[in-house]
Amino acid sequence: MPVNTSARSESAGLAPSARRSVDLDIAGDDFMLQGHFSDWESGLAFGPDLDRVRLRLAIDATSAEPADGPSLFAFHARKVESLESGKYRVIGTFSGPQGAKAMEMTLESPPGHTALIVVKFAAKKQDFGDGWHDLIANVVPYGEPGQGDNDGPVRSAHAWLLPPPLAAA
Repeated sequence: MPVNTSARSESAGLAPSARRSVDLDIAGDDFMLQGHFSDWESGLAFGPDLDRVRLRLAIDATSAEPADGPSLFAFHARKVESLESGKYRVIGTFSGPQGAKAMEMTLESPPGHTALIVVKFAAKKQDFGDGWHDLIANVVPYGEPGQGDNDGPVRSAHAWLLPPPLAAA
């Protein structure tokens, strides 16, 4: 009986350890971000309807790579409005397994020399299809500050959102 010794995989799709990338194409009002970003972390805030969430993604802008497999979602925008230092309102088109739709996101770029970007937006579980599992794999629950004490944990996306204190010698 012949034995197959080839290392070729017959399975389609993503490797077990691979995560879907986030495809962003945002430009306008002194801000530009474009690429397929593979290094990101998610935070979710659920309301009474568990299929609707407020999503917070912390994205490493240096993790852009050529597209390799399906994206978690794509977002294309040319309308970017500066709200305050490092915070932008972005209006564009969100594309996922359910198709394309108009969407508004808030984008934060912490001050200083950092490659980390935070995007926040409201979405439905269905907007991500099978990618929903990637989104909730290592999720950090959060609530919006100032919405009451009983809304669940409030946690900043990352400590890097605050510039570190510098000491003088």
